[in-house]
Amino acid sequence: MSDWKQSLHKTRYVMDVLLLIGFMLVSAPQATGLPGHEWLSVLFIVPFAVHLLLHWDWIKQSAKRFTQHISAKERFSLVWNYLLYVMMLLATVSGFLVSVALLPTLNIELHIQDFWSKIHHDSATLIMPIIGVHLALHWRWIVNLTKRMRMKGAKV
Repeated sequence: MSDWKQSLHKTRYVMDVLLLIGFMLVSAPQATGLPGHEWLSVLFIVPFAVHLLLHWDWIKQSAKRFTQHISAKERFSLVWNYLLYVMMLLATVSGFLVSVALLPTLNIELHIQDFWSKIHHDSATLIMPIIGVHLALHWRWIVNLTKRMRMKGAKV
């Protein structure tokens, strides 16, 4: 495997670990407090965007593969990944629309609507098991890359 490809795999791995840690922090408003939750959520957008960019080749190919003859497992994985993306968007957008700390600090006033509060709560709650299945679907890649990265001098 070429050096740039090895570096890309390592970068994806490290960024995915950081993304998971960031997600766990954002998902615990009881631990961070509501202002911390909202500001960390804004910061979380960066590793999430980097994750999408680092996996852009997969994203481009996934739409093409969906229309091809593929296994049920691969089709499920494609649908599941897009579901996770939609839920992340819903949680993020609705989170801004129900902000009680972030937007007022920026002198932006919104009337918080119960609809958006419910969307935020429900999408944030659903993201947890969706990410669990997402990790399970990619578990082999995670384990194999972890093993290769831990082997001294091994190339990824």
